[in-house]
Amino acid sequence: MFERRCLSLRLFYSLLFCICSLALLTNSASAKTDLQQLIDRTEEGETLHLPSGTYEGNVLISKGIEIIADEGVILEAKSPREAAIIIEAKDVSIEGLEIKTVGKGVMIRDSENVQLSDLTLEGVRSGIEMYRTKNIEIQDVKVKGNDDHYSQKGNGVAVFNSENILVKNSRFNTVQDGVYIEHVKEITVQNIFVENSRYGTHFMYSENVQAIDNTYTKNVTGLMVMMTKNGTFSNNRIFYQEGFNGTGITFYEVQNADIFDNDISGNRVAITIQRTTGLNIHSNIIQMNQTAIESIRSDQSNIVSRNYLVGNLVNVRSDMKGVSLKENYYDDYAGIDLDNDGIGDESYVALQSFGQWMVRKPVYQYYVEAPSVVLLNQIDQQTNKAARELLVDETPTTNFNIDKNLEFKIHLWQLIAGIVLVVGCLVIWRRSVLS
Repeated sequence: MFERRCLSLRLFYSLLFCICSLALLTNSASAKTDLQQLIDRTEEGETLHLPSGTYEGNVLISKGIEIIADEGVILEAKSPREAAIIIEAKDVSIEGLEIKTVGKGVMIRDSENVQLSDLTLEGVRSGIEMYRTKNIEIQDVKVKGNDDHYSQKGNGVAVFNSENILVKNSRFNTVQDGVYIEHVKEITVQNIFVENSRYGTHFMYSENVQAIDNTYTKNVTGLMVMMTKNGTFSNNRIFYQEGFNGTGITFYEVQNADIFDNDISGNRVAITIQRTTGLNIHSNIIQMNQTAIESIRSDQSNIVSRNYLVGNLVNVRSDMKGVSLKENYYDDYAGIDLDNDGIGDESYVALQSFGQWMVRKPVYQYYVEAPSVVLLNQIDQQTNKAARELLVDETPTTNFNIDKNLEFKIHLWQLIAGIVLVVGCLVIWRRSVLS
């Protein structure tokens, strides 16, 4: 009897020991490392290496250190009321973190020489914010916002009162603005992708800005440029900003900008110019938009030249002579080139009466392909002297080699689709007859 009791007690204590050990192991496995403690122990100029695992924030970096994270490193913010990472120092570098928070991801303030790379932020209200910074580089960053309305969201990257900023090789989805810029000197936004947001890149009160090699699709506006001086916008792909207010690029009170080698296709309006001077819009592909170029309260210092305008419902519309048109290719040009010099012998009337009405009453756009409107535009091309005096291209181009190649590709796909459709219909018809 005694032996049985001893055996039972041994089994009980063994079982209890196993349960406790298991609990300890589970606890240690789920335990999160306090990242702030690791940062505090890292000396100025040193590198903090983070092995794979889960770490707790919110953290403050107030000294120049480098943080390199292995794959699978996750930083979870303790509180959404503060940014998961706050940087207030020079010479800081962070690489390879996945940040989980429903608030702000990273805030950089009063800092210089900061590099952020290979960061992932999903479901955040705001990705990265910068205030009073200089020499900042952001690259290989992915930011996906929440499902709230635009007014309740923050931006993928937001920059305020800063200088010499680079944002490149990054993706932004369902945020307010992919990159928001306000009172910034010298900034380049390069090779970013922005989708399902309000504005792809938004410039405000800035100067010496660049947006190059970017892709903007299915936003309200691809590029929004306001109260900004000296800009370069090139090699961007701006597709399917199709809403009632959808615009590929909007310029509002802008001074001096170079816009070239962009592909702006499938938008409601490709380029809108308002109260703007000194634009040089050249060598762009502008196709399959409702309106290619819209000018409101601007002047002739805005030059539109050597562009390829094809498949747009309206090529150019304006409330006054707000742009100068030179050597553009228009698919609806009805003139001829008898001397075969590549320049049409007759001027191209770029603004029709209906185009003027559309500027004043945008709702008229729904009637743009009505038979009466088509007839009115044809009459304007031939006889409307007021339109000729208002807005005209005296040297329309009749051939563009590079554009012909693009046009051939489009037509080839249409041809293939047509052939497939016809063959399919014939097969169905033949089967129905034989049966």
